[in-house]
Amino acid sequence: MDVNNDGKLQYDELLTGFKEYYGDTAKEEVDRIFSIVDVDHSGEIEFSEFVTATATRTNLLSDIKLKSAFEIYDKDGSGTISIEEIKKIIGQGQAISDDIWEQVVKEVDENGDGEVSFEEFKVMMQSLIN
Repeated sequence: MDVNNDGKLQYDELLTGFKEYYGDTAKEEVDRIFSIVDVDHSGEIEFSEFVTATATRTNLLSDIKLKSAFEIYDKDGSGTISIEEIKKIIGQGQAISDDIWEQVVKEVDENGDGEVSFEEFKVMMQSLIN
């Protein structure tokens, strides 16, 4: 849903995405979500706000929800998340060295292939919640 790829969800982006599923009630649902999730009232949902909001929900760790979150990062649909994909989502516009990004992936990359699989992502998310 992050159409402009800035790593944040603007109100209009979420509304457009939700219209497909909620139809006429999409605006009401997006208003409800923003009232809960946009804690700094910036008019956009930042990644940290998204994680905080979803982490407090007991059903966050369902495979369906984790797969949806994983697919946000897996832009090319390869089934893995690369360093480049992580940079595009959370590092856009920031001067962070490649060494830092490699360390981020290394902490999650259990099989050492340089990318994050869905299973590795799932283990990481579960460890953050528990």
